[in-house]
Amino acid sequence: MLKLKFNYSIEYETERIKNTLSRLDWFREKGYKLSFPKNFTLEDEDFSDDNIKNTIVEEYNETDYKKVADTVNEQWLKFSPRLEKYFSETKIKFEDAYEIKLTKYGVAGSYNLPSTVIANIQAHYDAGLVKTIIHEIIHLSIQELIEKYEVEHWEKERIVDLIVFKIVPEIAKMQNISIDTKPIDEGFEKYYPDIEKVVKNL
Repeated sequence: MLKLKFNYSIEYETERIKNTLSRLDWFREKGYKLSFPKNFTLEDEDFSDDNIKNTIVEEYNETDYKKVADTVNEQWLKFSPRLEKYFSETKIKFEDAYEIKLTKYGVAGSYNLPSTVIANIQAHYDAGLVKTIIHEIIHLSIQELIEKYEVEHWEKERIVDLIVFKIVPEIAKMQNISIDTKPIDEGFEKYYPDIEKVVKNL
């Protein structure tokens, strides 16, 4: 079974908000929904570490994160074999373990190579959060190909959505995106499980 290692802390939440602020214009341009601490305001002039940390400390409750980690671990027994099947049939290499950083802030989910997934526990919960984690692991698995063939953001998202839909249809959900998805869908249908061909023929 693919292993998940959970991490969460006030320090990481501070880092998460700083990272979100550094990419704020890009997130807004793409129409992403963002979450911040209740007493945090984007109009504030003071984005110092201490100021950010103080707004987090006011509402940080470690039990919230631990409950989510326990729930995901339970669900993972059911969904991990599907992900293993994906790696097996596509022949894409996977990591021995994935670090899952739980957060309450920023976008719903993101990833850092080679094996880190960031999942927003306020954006989704239960099976929805498992779907986010699977979505981000798929991102990690194809990122090299995305970079190799210089794939645009929304094309990349569509491919990931299609893969997630293929492996866990009961919890998958397609994002509403602003491009014509028909050519991507047709290529996916034609070439899957050869992901490189799917990406190369966009």
